[in-house]
Parts: sequence; structure tokens; C-alpha cells
Amino acid sequence: MKFSSIILSVSAALFAGAVNAATVTLSPTADGDVQVHGGDVFNTTDGVLSFVQSGALIRNAIMEFDLSSIVDTATINSATLTITLTQFVSDLGSTAAIDLFAYNGNGAVDIDDYDAAGTQVADTTTPTGGVAGDTRSFSFSTVAPITSALSGNLLTLRLETDNFATIFFGALENTTIDAAALTIDYTGPSAVPLPAGLPLLLVGLGGLAALRRGKGA
Repeated sequence: MKFSSIILSVSAALFAGAVNAATVTLSPTADGDVQVHGGDVFNTTDGVLSFVQSGALIRNAIMEFDLSSIVDTATINSATLTITLTQFVSDLGSTAAIDLFAYNGNGAVDIDDYDAAGTQVADTTTPTGGVAGDTRSFSFSTVAPITSALSGNLLTLRLETDNFATIFFGALENTTIDAAALTIDYTGPSAVPLPAGLPLLLVGLGGLAALRRGKGA
């Protein structure tokens, strides 16, 4: 192998990027609930969020998250949204429907989030009953919307239900019940620490180069 090839190979080994698996749990930067029945209503200041379906009354809960702590080129492996109840879950049956949608955020929670176009990332149920402080977690069936939102750093999630269900959970303004939390597992590039022996290795390579020049003289 030529000496120049050796140097290139060693350099590539030393400075090639590494990948780093990490998990981050994010709190919303904004949250609220919105409805359009009986006139447009959106609430972003209460300590409790709710999502409801009761006849024509439909209220959806909205949360926006800042993804700037995750590098844009990261691979998103999984995601889970966790909410903390402020009271029992009610519905006609033993479970309540959970429909979770995700889309790029715009920096605010407003009435447009009521039915903004998004990708459904969870279609599941949660048991009725429970008490304040109970947590309910919903795993994403697809993480594509998170990947799409990385470059803009903002992700909005919308919780909906049906069949006369009502779910109340903690908002950012709540002082006793935690707000929603989005946990994301991802793999991304990380800096490679400078090897302790690198200076000596470079000196050695320099010596070999000088020796080769001496032989060629």
C-alpha cells in the first residue's frame, strides 16, 4: 500500500463521524384546546386541557413541541406521547378512543389547529376511569411527521376522541399535574473525541514521511 494511502486510511478512521443513540423527553412550548361548535373557541391559558366528543360538540387538544435539540439529520426510531389525567376518563363503554395527529408546527396554538391537515400517528383506546395523576401513554405508529418537522424545529400534535368520550389532562399552566410529554428515541451523528494518542501517531507518520524522502534522495 502506498504511504499516501496509509495516511488517508488512518485519517478516515480517526475522523469519520460516529452515530449516537439518544432519548429526549420534551415538554410543550405551547398547548391549548379548540372547538368550533357554537362559535370558534380556543383556550391556551387554563391549567387543564380536554378533548371531547359529545354529539355535535367536539373539542380537540393541541400541543406544540420544539425539536431543535435533535439534529436535522437524525434518524427517528420511536416516539411516545404521555399525558397526566386531572380526573377520570369518561365514555359510554369501558374504553375511550384516542386519535393522535401530527404535523409541522407554526409557533402557536390557534383555531386553525382544530382540523389542520396532519398524519394520524396513533389510533388506539385508553381505559375509562382512573384518577388525577394517572398517566396514559400513546406510541406513534409512524414517525414520519417528526422527521419532516426536524428542519423547521416545530411539531404540533392534536388529540381527538369520539363516541361521547371526555379526557382531561394537565396543561403547561397546571401547578400540580404535569403537562404532556413527548419522548423521542433517535440516532444521530455525534462528535468524535480526539484520541489521546493522536499527537504521537501524527509524529510517527511524519517521521515515516521524512524517512521515505531521505531514501528517495
